[in-house]
Amino acid sequence: MHVTIFTPTYNRAKLLPRLFESLSKLDYSDFEWVIVDDGSTDLTSSLVATFQMQAIFPIRYIVQTNKGKHIAINKGVEAANGELFFIVDSDDTLTSNALSILVNTYKTERKYK
Repeated sequence: MHVTIFTPTYNRAKLLPRLFESLSKLDYSDFEWVIVDDGSTDLTSSLVATFQMQAIFPIRYIVQTNKGKHIAINKGVEAANGELFFIVDSDDTLTSNALSILVNTYKTERKYK
């Protein structure tokens, strides 16, 4: 099951490396990371370019002029390829089993409906 991890961001270059590190340690690998940058003026774009070169998972980076988080989320939903859409903010981290738990719970609940 493919999952889209989505992160809206605005001038969060200092926080994104910690999130990237946690995504790199996930024990579930069928995911993409979609980042919508809401007009950052810091080093977010070059940082994400570095992530894209290092990552073992696909990262899509979308830049928009500053329109607010709600518009960034809508753009992320439009760009998502995953069956599940999981919003993870730039100041969040995930435990290594977070996606496994999410996917297994989803599959179990869907089976019993």
